[in-house]
Amino acid sequence: MLSTFISSAQSIKEARKLTDNEQYEESSAMYEKLIGGSPAEANLYYFFGDNLLSSDNADSAQIVFEKGKSIDPNNALLKIGAAKLLLDALGVRETKAALEKDGNNPELRARNEDAVQNVAQAGKLIDEAVAKAPLKDPLIYIEAAEAYIHYKNKDLDKAKLLLDKASGIDPKNIEINLLYGDIYAELVNGTLSADYYNKALELDKTSVRAIVSKGRLYKRSTNYEGAAEEFQRAVQIDSSYAPAHRELGEAYFKLGKLEKAKAEYRKYLELSKNNCGARIRYASFLYISKSYSEALSELASVAQRCDSNNLTMLRIQSYSYYEEKNYEQALGAIEHLFRIVPMEKRLDKDFEYYGKTLIALNKDSLGIEQLQKAFAIDPTRVDLLSEIAGAWFKLKNYPNSILFLNQKISQGKDVKVADYYNLGRSFYYNNQFPSADSAFMKVNELSSKYASGWLWRADANSHIDSTSELGLAKPFYEKYVELAEADSVNASKYTSGLIKSYGYLAYYYILKKDNANALLYLKKKQQLSLDPEDKKNVDKAIDQLEHPTPKGK
Repeated sequence: MLSTFISSAQSIKEARKLTDNEQYEESSAMYEKLIGGSPAEANLYYFFGDNLLSSDNADSAQIVFEKGKSIDPNNALLKIGAAKLLLDALGVRETKAALEKDGNNPELRARNEDAVQNVAQAGKLIDEAVAKAPLKDPLIYIEAAEAYIHYKNKDLDKAKLLLDKASGIDPKNIEINLLYGDIYAELVNGTLSADYYNKALELDKTSVRAIVSKGRLYKRSTNYEGAAEEFQRAVQIDSSYAPAHRELGEAYFKLGKLEKAKAEYRKYLELSKNNCGARIRYASFLYISKSYSEALSELASVAQRCDSNNLTMLRIQSYSYYEEKNYEQALGAIEHLFRIVPMEKRLDKDFEYYGKTLIALNKDSLGIEQLQKAFAIDPTRVDLLSEIAGAWFKLKNYPNSILFLNQKISQGKDVKVADYYNLGRSFYYNNQFPSADSAFMKVNELSSKYASGWLWRADANSHIDSTSELGLAKPFYEKYVELAEADSVNASKYTSGLIKSYGYLAYYYILKKDNANALLYLKKKQQLSLDPEDKKNVDKAIDQLEHPTPKGK
């Protein structure tokens, strides 16, 4: 019996090492074999389910946990497994923020209530598990702490208390120090986080997981050179550690070294045994690196041997189809995703891409509904307000375009020149010319070399001063002319704007009886490609100014 127990423990350790190396399928195969030999050992079902959770296969994990509970309903580890599922189902912070934006929305209220209830139930299950923890074994405390650190609804204070208890039992446990480091990484305290990762390294100088964790600290602070150095160090110690190659690939990508990044990812795939999770993660990397065609090709290969309903795969597929402007296939993929994913598990990006795809297919009103759902899920995504405004502009509903652009600008987050530019155009087409002028003035302040901003401001002022007597538009047309004439390399793109500008300025000087300047601008206009009627009028005006009819004739 003792021999069997030691053998089982060693096998679990090996299987968990496979999980850490992201060889999920090999780990699953090992657990299936272990369970086949000891089907009544409930702890095996927890470790098996935890491996499935690590590979983003929550539905299968839940089935495995439930099977374990049927054998031992009070198993402490299985309670933690169930808690992990609940903690990762819905984000309380996100659902609460969405509800605060639209407090009368029953769907958002129900979503928030479900999230709160899930977290409460998870906490109860973890408390029950911890109450059964052995006095001399830190495992339950470690697994419970990990649930609070690595899943969506984090509770770092509770995690620290659990790790304190675990450390009291086994102060030289590497896993405990790594998790302490993860807590402080989440708290953006790089110094303390690195201290704990270094403590783990003091206990085991070859702990590549500790080195990779330190590299992630650099990556989080956008020090990609420093991150790459740590990941390279991990690879030198253990070249078979797949996550180090993946992280190095992502660091290279951030450094603009795309080919090196892809080479490291291919090494990652090789080491992780090309399992489905790794291949899908590689497709995700290709999507993030904007290699959409390659991402789709990778997914086409993956679909032949992996679960065709894998949510990550369907998401990357639908997003990449959209980015490749293959809108019909994007729509098919996203609608398939929506058929199999319940409302509470849909992401803001799911609604975003569904909305953008519908808009691209000229189903603008339906697309706007989906974009608004995306924003309701994550109100920090103010970029979505620009997308919604753009869709209303496309429908020529300028008041709504103005409404959403003002909403974004008022939040003061990620406001771009394009937002003021589109706000100005919306005001312009809504015949609110003074407001358009104010918006384009902001464009001019933020991007003084952007010629179109000056042209639109000139056009707005030409409506405010419709007789041109005050010359309100004059300085803005002149600025446009200055910028356009200076860009001789791209002269053709300014033709229509220059025709308009020269025409206004010539007319203004005619009103002011300044024939010399009027002729200057008329002759500039004459040199451009004009339609026959306009050319005829310009020629006539030049002739009249050069050969005025004598008084009394």
